[in-house]
Amino acid sequence: MFIDRQMAQKIVDRAMKITGVNVNVMDHHGVIIGSGDPLRIDQLHEGALHVLSSQSEVDIARDQAGRLSGVQGGVNLPIRSDGDIIGVVGITGEPQEVRRYADLVVMTAELIVEQAALTAAVQWDSRQRESVLLRLIEGGRSDSLFDDRVARLQLDLSLPRVVVVLELVQAADGADLPLPQLQQLQQQLTAASAGTLLAITTARQMVMLVPVSLNGADSQRWDKALFRRQLEARLRPLQQHHGVHYRACVGDYFPSAEGLAQSYRSALKAQAVTRGRAMPASLSFATESALDLLLLEAAEGWAGQHLLREFEAFLQQDKNGSLQLTLEAYLAENMDLARTSARLHIHRNTLRYRLDKIGTLLQLDLGSVDQLLQLFVTLRLYGLSQSAG
Repeated sequence: MFIDRQMAQKIVDRAMKITGVNVNVMDHHGVIIGSGDPLRIDQLHEGALHVLSSQSEVDIARDQAGRLSGVQGGVNLPIRSDGDIIGVVGITGEPQEVRRYADLVVMTAELIVEQAALTAAVQWDSRQRESVLLRLIEGGRSDSLFDDRVARLQLDLSLPRVVVVLELVQAADGADLPLPQLQQLQQQLTAASAGTLLAITTARQMVMLVPVSLNGADSQRWDKALFRRQLEARLRPLQQHHGVHYRACVGDYFPSAEGLAQSYRSALKAQAVTRGRAMPASLSFATESALDLLLLEAAEGWAGQHLLREFEAFLQQDKNGSLQLTLEAYLAENMDLARTSARLHIHRNTLRYRLDKIGTLLQLDLGSVDQLLQLFVTLRLYGLSQSAG
């Protein structure tokens, strides 16, 4: 590990608060990269070169300083990391006066270096975990490099997991969150979700790989009620951020690590069919939207396109939207004429007239179960196509 300029200046600032005198930090080449005197930055410090070569403290009295390039009187000490010298810290002044600060300044420097190394290790670990997650949800083939990464991170990919797609936006206007805020939320969710892999995938989306409990010997079924409670607990930190709205869509479970790509695709489809639902804190499962997912897939085929064209032609003739409103209320009230009339605040005869007109325009017999089912599917398909588009 090496000391960079930002770390060096941090050491200088902390050390000068302790000593009250100027402090310099030199890199492993003896060049000053941090100092209380900005004019000394980038100068070669011969005293530091002596420290690096002797691997020990070098004291220089003020009357000796003029014989060395870039040196003032003071104490110069090595900064070590894992037993290796990675830089030098110099305390300006008469050695006998400033030596009392030496141990404390070196300890401060080495603590800052150690903290930086730990932070770098945590960031590296986080990046590697995100890399593993992305490979899993993309369905890429495993290779030796990927397997080595999984082994180093000590990840158990045999643990059953499902994919959760988490959409996060600003509550005020639905805009993307600032990246620092998104990263803060990621850290909080990671801390609250043991065993979960989590990565930021877009400006408003995170993906979570969350462990699930299987139902006994059945390797296909999982305890969704338990998972819902556990996921709500994991997402609780988000509810403390009142300026953030979120929607979580849970994919279905598919056995083995290879099944995570399928789980991810099902979660994305669930996100598409629930896009019109209100935030701020919605949670939905792909398995709860199976009919809508089936219809969404069918929408691209000839039959789906035919139903949509027929319904759009009907809407063009429904000038004030009253027929569409009537149809939606009629199906919502399970074809009960009395409840539909009450809901729409219209007479039953008016309702019958509108239903007859709907049947005529769509060329459907609303008294036929099959054709009524087709109408229900068409209306549902139209709603999905509008929200997905």
